Amino acid sequence: MSAQYRHLFAVLLAVAPAALSAQATRSAELSRDLDRLAKGEQLAGLPPADSVTPGSRTIPAGATVNGTVVARGPVEVFGRVAGSVVSLTGDVTVHRGGVVTGNALSVGGRVIADSGEVDGEMRTMSALPALVDTPAQIVDARTGAQRTMDSAKLVAGSFGILLIIGSGVLLFAARNLDEVVRAIQGRFARAFWYGVLAQVFVLPALLVLIVALALTVIGIMLIPFAIVAYAIAVAGLVTLGFLAVARLIGSAVWRGGGASERTRATGALFMGIAVFFGLWLVAALLAWAPLAATVVRAAALAASWAAITLGLGATILSRAGTHRRLAGGVRPVELAAWQTPTPVSGVAAARRTVGATEAR
Repeated sequence: MSAQYRHLFAVLLAVAPAALSAQATRSAELSRDLDRLAKGEQLAGLPPADSVTPGSRTIPAGATVNGTVVARGPVEVFGRVAGSVVSLTGDVTVHRGGVVTGNALSVGGRVIADSGEVDGEMRTMSALPALVDTPAQIVDARTGAQRTMDSAKLVAGSFGILLIIGSGVLLFAARNLDEVVRAIQGRFARAFWYGVLAQVFVLPALLVLIVALALTVIGIMLIPFAIVAYAIAVAGLVTLGFLAVARLIGSAVWRGGGASERTRATGALFMGIAVFFGLWLVAALLAWAPLAATVVRAAALAASWAAITLGLGATILSRAGTHRRLAGGVRPVELAAWQTPTPVSGVAAARRTVGATEAR
């Protein structure tokens, strides 16, 4: 090999890697640009980056191009483009007789409809849009007082709803609530552990119910309704139990003096709800002090969980307040046969042995 060819070969070895690297860089940049167009401008049908050649592009008269045309230079349209036309670094010119059924977009240039037809939008941009999926930083612009007020409103609204539910329970299920309270008083420890077990098995029980329904075609259709009914039933048991615990706590705080029994029960219920409301309200008012708010919120959460657990167990023990003798700690006693107050028809009377002296 002559010295001239050796020098040429050495130059090619030195230049080729740099050229390949520059081409790969331009391809990566073009891919990002196309991604921005697809996401920022909602352009569909963009060609892949390796099919977009540098320089200008011309669509001759009588020719039809299906799909979006993208060029890294000016685009001259004399024919028909069944799609959009995009120039990344130049003008888009639609000449007389040219038709673009989509949009005409120019980045860093102009869109000129020289007696041509553009069915979509004609837009010019100084730069490509940023990617829409870039996560934006969310900044809470509220002041400390506003955050405190919002937390207090949330707590007040939640306990306002609970007061409404409690009023409804007093009107329509007062006897059930009484029996759940008696179950707590008579079987405190058992009610608590029943509540813990109920929380552990609430999801497995739902899964068993779904599997049982899935065994039949009709059952499969009933699964959504069963899930909703199950959730409503669990929420009802939890709410009834929590209200019973709140009433029991409220009765220890507020005696009611000479008021009637129903008035004392109502006042005790509202007072117990106010106790829990006070815990959460203090945590909300300390929103400006995160550490103190966390401590108080943890205490309020622990107290609420204990009340819910105890109340749920008592509700299960008393069968939602319907098993009144069991709730009161008294088991039903069956009457013996000899205690029947009246004779039973069809049963012969027992005969008593008569002595000889009595027979005379």
